[in-house]
Amino acid sequence: MNIAKLRLRLGQVNIGFWLLFSISILLFKQDIEMLFREIDSILIVFIFILAIIFIQLPFDIIGAKKLYSNESKNSRWLIQWFRGIITLSAFWGLLSFLIWLIQPRLGFCVPVLVTMMLVFQMHEKLIIFINGGKYSLFDVQNFKGQSLFLNCSENTFTGGVVYGFFKNIQIIPESWRSSPYLKIECLRRSFFIKNKFVVRSFVFLAFWNLLGVLLGEIQGLYYSNNIGISIICLSCWMTIWSFLALIIMPRLSHSTVYTIDYLANKYDSVKLKKWIYNFAELIDENGDKNKLVQSVFYPIPSVDSRINSLKSSSSFCFGNIARQNLFLSWGVFNLSCRSVHCNIGRPVLWVFPPSA
Repeated sequence: MNIAKLRLRLGQVNIGFWLLFSISILLFKQDIEMLFREIDSILIVFIFILAIIFIQLPFDIIGAKKLYSNESKNSRWLIQWFRGIITLSAFWGLLSFLIWLIQPRLGFCVPVLVTMMLVFQMHEKLIIFINGGKYSLFDVQNFKGQSLFLNCSENTFTGGVVYGFFKNIQIIPESWRSSPYLKIECLRRSFFIKNKFVVRSFVFLAFWNLLGVLLGEIQGLYYSNNIGISIICLSCWMTIWSFLALIIMPRLSHSTVYTIDYLANKYDSVKLKKWIYNFAELIDENGDKNKLVQSVFYPIPSVDSRINSLKSSSSFCFGNIARQNLFLSWGVFNLSCRSVHCNIGRPVLWVFPPSA
């Protein structure tokens, strides 16, 4: 079994663990309340976050040190891991504070929405901080907006498009600067911006996550006399809700990849086909021959699927929602946001999972 398949198995085990963990917490909620009834809510949340970090650590180490891609370890993994943990914990702490501050009057949806908007707006700042390497800004042909070249030691890092208030930015690995395929990828990303797929994905995912929060609130899943227990229950429920997203959204993401390929194919079909093959090698991921497996586990379709779909387009596109949700779900306290095969043990990919 190759490294890519082993990473898939590791991700499945990791996701399965957090799913069972979350279900167990919700099932034994009353017993947990009795056990921690004398403990301050701030301390409960702190202990919970600390426990999550240490439980996830073995999975991170295996993903980074044993199942690295393209026979190249990340030389800056430890510092990136610490920076990633600090950043993620800060957002979880912020969400907890906002819930404590706002929830009694406005419920859980408002704190979650505010946190998700901050996560979305700080996208490029977070990758710069977690990566910790040098970066430079340039104007690149075929892309209307700023291009940030990031010197990243994670060889499967692809960067992506950042769209916020008054800005269009694409993040590009420094190693791609001299690539013969840079222009065609920048063209693809310009179509991504032009068709507002980043905005579409944020709106779709904001609705999806707020719907999950609201359903949990209506069912009384978070109710507790201790706000710390309420926050833990929110986290566990949204981990379960995010698991549903992991199953549903990869197939929905395929249509966006096919549509962008279709548009780019009109300009340089030969170069695009070569880039599709090369891209799969770079990220060490090439979908699956089994269509059902591909529709559940691989938001980026296989090379053959992409090549065969170059002359077809879809009007039903929401953007790369499957992998964008891994990052955006930082704002809903999703315990499995860094446990998927594409980003497990890879801190820079917690912010920018590979996307096409």
